[in-house]
Amino acid sequence: MQTAQFDHAAALIACAKGDQAAFHRLYDHEAPHMLALCRQLLPGDPEGLLHDTLTLIWRNADQYDASMGPARPWIYSVLRHVANGRRMRSNTVPTMQPPALPSASAVRGKLASLANSGDTTAFQAIAHAYLHGADYTRLSVWLKRDEAQLREAVRAGLLEVAL
Repeated sequence: MQTAQFDHAAALIACAKGDQAAFHRLYDHEAPHMLALCRQLLPGDPEGLLHDTLTLIWRNADQYDASMGPARPWIYSVLRHVANGRRMRSNTVPTMQPPALPSASAVRGKLASLANSGDTTAFQAIAHAYLHGADYTRLSVWLKRDEAQLREAVRAGLLEVAL
């Protein structure tokens, strides 16, 4: 049995108009997925990160612009923005060793081809940037690669998954 896809854009548009029921539907549909990412991004307070993110989404749903792209990535960009802000405010020194990434067998979709390729540099860089907020400077330390090499690997990897 196939279920209908959730319309994130319609939910955000309704939230922008103050529709609390739409916000509850969005929460029910997306919060479990968001919490899983929150646990990766901020293991010390994933529930607080989720709360702050959803509050910001509710307050700023009118800022979503469908002409700029799909709604679900916008939602997750808000989540990463809040997580990065919290990390910067905490002023903690990042570890010298990279955090663990999901195993290649756990990766699905277009990123699976990068995770299962012979050279997984692009996958590792993209995954660490997404899951841990790592920039090229941090990635170069973690992956022991030159920043220019990493930029080229990421560009090539993103082109590969975009096809």
